[in-house]
Amino acid sequence: ELYAAAKEHRAPYELVRMVARNGKLPVPNFSAGGIATPADAALMMQLGAESVFVGSGIFMKERATPLDVSVNDAGEPNNPLERAEAESRAKAIVIATTHFDDPKILADASEQVTGSMKGLAVATIEEKQLLQTRGW
Repeated sequence: ELYAAAKEHRAPYELVRMVARNGKLPVPNFSAGGIATPADAALMMQLGAESVFVGSGIFMKERATPLDVSVNDAGEPNNPLERAEAESRAKAIVIATTHFDDPKILADASEQVTGSMKGLAVATIEEKQLLQTRGW
């Protein structure tokens, strides 16, 4: 009957089988911002998220300015230390997402991160560079 359901809904059989087995359809939440630390990622998983999306801001330069950042260039660091810091943060977030229910592994992953994730204050970005202008 799963083959018939897949055909009826024009969905891949493997997806229909997975939904039938798990009782739910996995829907990732692609949000802009908010996940900056391994603890953030683990909390999302503990709250029932199917996945965690981390934006390109994780690779932001130490001293990024609004002019450094555009839709095509997230200010990827060229400095080897900044690149290593961004890479260690990304790896720690992956570990925390995978082992969100293991406090020891989560603590170890958090210790790998040497600094905070860089960002931009929205108020410093020119309106023409904003992707969203409602509410500001």
